[in-house]
Amino acid sequence: MFQKILVPLDGSELAECVLPHVDVLAAGHEDVKITFLYVIQPLDVPMTNASYKKRIEADAKSSAEEYLNKLVAKAKYRDKAVGKVITGKVADTIVDYATRNKIELIVMATHGRSGASRWLYGSIAEKVLDATRVPVWLVKAGACDKATYANGKKLNVLVPLDGSELAESVLKHLKELNRQLVKNKTDVILIRVCEVFAPPISYPPPMSMSWEEYLDYETRRCKQICQDYLDKIQGSLHRYGLKIRSEVPEGNPAEVLIDYANKNPVDLIIMSTHGRTGINKWAFGSIAEKVLRGARCPILLIRAK
Repeated sequence: MFQKILVPLDGSELAECVLPHVDVLAAGHEDVKITFLYVIQPLDVPMTNASYKKRIEADAKSSAEEYLNKLVAKAKYRDKAVGKVITGKVADTIVDYATRNKIELIVMATHGRSGASRWLYGSIAEKVLDATRVPVWLVKAGACDKATYANGKKLNVLVPLDGSELAESVLKHLKELNRQLVKNKTDVILIRVCEVFAPPISYPPPMSMSWEEYLDYETRRCKQICQDYLDKIQGSLHRYGLKIRSEVPEGNPAEVLIDYANKNPVDLIIMSTHGRTGINKWAFGSIAEKVLRGARCPILLIRAK
C-alpha cells in the first residue's frame, strides 16, 4: 500500500487536477500521509540587490505557505496532510525530498503553470521520472480532471505487458493498489500486443504456402503465444480478488495501447519504464513515450530495477 504520498503543486488549477485522485488514494486509511510540496525556484537575476532578492523569495515563500495551508484546511483528509515549502531547483528538490523521506508514490500533473503544452516533456517531470525510483502517478491536466472511480465506483486498470520480467514488475504495485482502494472494485485488463514482424528469416517455410498464408499463420501463432502468457499471469493474480480479463490485439504496440485506452473505459494505465528492448528508460523510448503523449487517462509509471 502507498502510505507516504508526495504531491508536487505550483499554485495552479492545472496542477491541482491531481487532487481528486489523491482523495481516493487517501480514503479509508488512517496510516496514509499526504505531503503537498511547493518548490520555489531561487531568484536568479544578475546584478540583483541581495536584500531585494531575499525579500522577494520570502514573499514567495509566505504566499506558498498560505496557499498550502488553505489547501490542507479544505482537504477531506486534512488530518493526514501537511504542506511543505522548499526553495531550490524544482525537479531536483522533488526527487531529493522523495528519497530522503522515503516517499512511496509521487502524484503529479503533466502540465503546470508555465504554459508549456506538455509539462511532462519539459525539464521538470522528465527529470523526476528519470531520477527517481519512486512510482510516479501522472495525470494529464485538462484531459482527465476528475477521478471517475471516486465514491466507491469501479476502477478499470490497463496493464501492458511484453513477456519480460521487467514489465511484470508492475504487478506487485497492482496488488498494493488493490489493497489501497478498499472501497473500490478493481477490474484489470491485461494486454499484450501481437506485433508480427515481416518477413522472418525462416521464410519461406518448409511447407508450401503463399506469403499471405504464412503471415496469417505467424499472426495466429503470435496471438496464441501472447494469450498463453496472459493466461498464466491471470492465473497468478486471481487469488488477490481481482477481476481480470485479457486482450491480445495486433498491430503497432504504442498505437494499439493508445487507441485501446482512449476508446475504452480505462481509468489508469500501469506500466513499467523498462521494456523488452533493453533501453535503460523505457518511459522515454518510442513505445511508452507515445503512450504518455497519446493516452488521455492517468498513467502510473514504475521504474524497473
